[in-house]
Amino acid sequence: MLPHWLFYVDHGGPGNRVWLAWDPNFVDVTVVETGAQFIHCSVFIRSFHSSVFITVVYGVNDVIGRRELWMELARISTVVTDSPWLVGGDFNTVLDSSEVCGLSGDIRGAADEFRGCLQDTGLIHVPMHGERFTWHNCSRDARSLWKRLDRLLVNDRWLENWPDTTYVSLGARTSDHSPLVLRGDTSNRVAGMFRFDNYLARSTEFIPAVRRVWRHHIVGSAMYAVTRKLKALKPIFRAQRQRKGDLSTNVSLARGFLDSAQTMLAADRHCPTLLHLEFCCKLVYRLASRLEQKMLHQRAKMAWLKDGDQCSRIFFRKVAKRRASKRVFQINTTDGRTLTSQPEVIDEFIHYYEELLGGTTRDSLIDLRYLRPWARHILTVDEAEDLIAPVSSAEIRQAIFDIDETKAPGPDGYSAGFYKAAWPVIGGEVTQAILDFFRTGRLLKQINATLISLIPKVNNPAVVAEFRPISCCNVLYKAITKILVQRMRSILDTLISPSQNAFVPGRSIGDNVLLAQELFCGYNQRNLPPRCALKVDLRKAYDTVEWDFLKAALTLFGFPEQFIQWIAECVTTPSYSVCINGAPHGFFRGARGLRQGDPMSPFLFVLVMEVLTLILRQRIEQNGGFSYHWRCEAVQLFQLSFADDLLLFSKAEPNSIQLFKDGLMDFAELSGLQANLQKSHLILSRSAAASRDSLLAILDFQEGHLPLRYLGLPLLASRLSISDCQPILRKIEARIKGWEGVMLSFAGRVQLIKSVLSALQGMLRYLGNRYAGRSMKVDWESGTSIPLIRGL
Repeated sequence: MLPHWLFYVDHGGPGNRVWLAWDPNFVDVTVVETGAQFIHCSVFIRSFHSSVFITVVYGVNDVIGRRELWMELARISTVVTDSPWLVGGDFNTVLDSSEVCGLSGDIRGAADEFRGCLQDTGLIHVPMHGERFTWHNCSRDARSLWKRLDRLLVNDRWLENWPDTTYVSLGARTSDHSPLVLRGDTSNRVAGMFRFDNYLARSTEFIPAVRRVWRHHIVGSAMYAVTRKLKALKPIFRAQRQRKGDLSTNVSLARGFLDSAQTMLAADRHCPTLLHLEFCCKLVYRLASRLEQKMLHQRAKMAWLKDGDQCSRIFFRKVAKRRASKRVFQINTTDGRTLTSQPEVIDEFIHYYEELLGGTTRDSLIDLRYLRPWARHILTVDEAEDLIAPVSSAEIRQAIFDIDETKAPGPDGYSAGFYKAAWPVIGGEVTQAILDFFRTGRLLKQINATLISLIPKVNNPAVVAEFRPISCCNVLYKAITKILVQRMRSILDTLISPSQNAFVPGRSIGDNVLLAQELFCGYNQRNLPPRCALKVDLRKAYDTVEWDFLKAALTLFGFPEQFIQWIAECVTTPSYSVCINGAPHGFFRGARGLRQGDPMSPFLFVLVMEVLTLILRQRIEQNGGFSYHWRCEAVQLFQLSFADDLLLFSKAEPNSIQLFKDGLMDFAELSGLQANLQKSHLILSRSAAASRDSLLAILDFQEGHLPLRYLGLPLLASRLSISDCQPILRKIEARIKGWEGVMLSFAGRVQLIKSVLSALQGMLRYLGNRYAGRSMKVDWESGTSIPLIRGL
């Protein structure tokens, strides 16, 4: 077995827990240190001519014993901070309950300590494929238990060198543990798409290069001319980026030159030549550092972090984590097959999204104007005229400059940073191109091309459905839709019912949480009227909106025909490619849906959901037999909606539930939005327990229980407890103790607290039952005092 291999066994440890074996033809291994639960070694990889650190662990099977391992890993992390480091093995603990299948003891304390170790060491999870649970207790009865005890972790320096790193958990066969196989194959890597780096705009070459291209006259519309000139600039910017070289290498070289200059100056502090040399080296180093910071800030997309923090390490780490989480090396199909070849993986993604977003466009004649008697407001003539008023050049400039420079670009690769920096040269022609759209109502297909970026919904996604498709649109398209949105915002408050609070100016997500909490209070009491709530999950909500229904909804609310035509041209003419491992693949036309990433989509979706409100209101008033939820009849409240987060409330009796079901079915047939029966829940008060079976039989929903997570927060039937606060406390603790907090300067930590941590805890500050005479969930003094005096 393994002939000619070398072995290392820690004979000093109890039970020889960790063994090492390696082929000396490929690697040289030097053991640095050993402990009772680990072996730490330096590995020279001959093919790469570089060294890495690898720590192999085997954690003991008790919480107290593993604390020594956590402390040792934290200590080692401070030694290998600038070198690639991999840690792997059997940690004998899990991170959370999702890594356990079966009956297990209380894991919370052990999991908290393991998470603390990862935060202290800055280790990152490597994407895993294959068996989710790596250990089984080999029991064949009800005591059968699976856990994910084995894993591989790396630091950011490892991912900088090998961003494609992943590993596979194989079948256990006769063992109780699954073997882990590390992969770092880059043979399938393809050339990435063009992306404009914002740091190029700081170069003295930038404006002259843009001016040389922009002075050419191109026959055709202004929109066509702009797209041709943008295309002509791409090879120029690629060449500029190539001449500048690797920015991180440039910073290292500049730092080395500066150190050398200051060393020489220390030997002769009055030499004019050396003083001038040091001055020049400082200028070069500062310029190189600024360019690197600009590039990393754009790629890290850390919106809360301001430009002032000069810690490049935090940007490097964020970029590495983003890349690692979005790498896809294998995927499972719906029939259970595992695809590992890149062409098959790519085809699976393209086929899935072509089925979801493409296909045949439905073009039925839908008229929703019969719902107008139940509408809150229909646009007046003056309001309609304001929507289609001539677009000014100031509106266009404002729309361009409102787009964040760090936002992911569309298929053309240009960020908003390019447009802002080049505006003195390109502003006039870009303005004319956008005005062309509002005059003609037509978009070039190049401008409405869309790149689907895949964001994992869960750790280690196994199927395509576990990725969230975010549409990256071109800046020119975003500018057009931002102008439309800005005009819509002023009239949304008059059209949308008070029970909807998403994206309506002047309304808050907190209103929904407060009201929902009030309604759920007392659900655990028997002596109150029987009542229930439906938490409806809409399957692929944004992606399945039918376009003919959207146009009918806009007509229902009185939008002018020209404004509807502008929206329809934007919504119904997209083409898609899917970005997989940094490169675009496939091409297909859209046939339905609103793009997540289009500035206009949230506002259109709110109008779509308002139609559901009108359908339900019509049925309640016309059909009769509906019984309102306790304390809701006076204000005629039956629904709370925040985008696609939908709660329906009624008395717990069959007629009301049947009315909700019929209304949802009508809405599904018209709009294409269907309830996901597996993820939708019926929550019953304790006083409605006798009606449980009959109500569930009507709906086919799952039975839900409190506490219920709504808009990221727990809804409770009773007083807030420490366990209810644990999720938010864990998030805050992770941010403070984690690498984002450790690597920041003091000012950066202040910004982290202001922008991120305050938002995390702020939503928990809702009140208790005001009618019950109990104390508030957070007392008034703490809730209204400033942080300086221990307030919130």
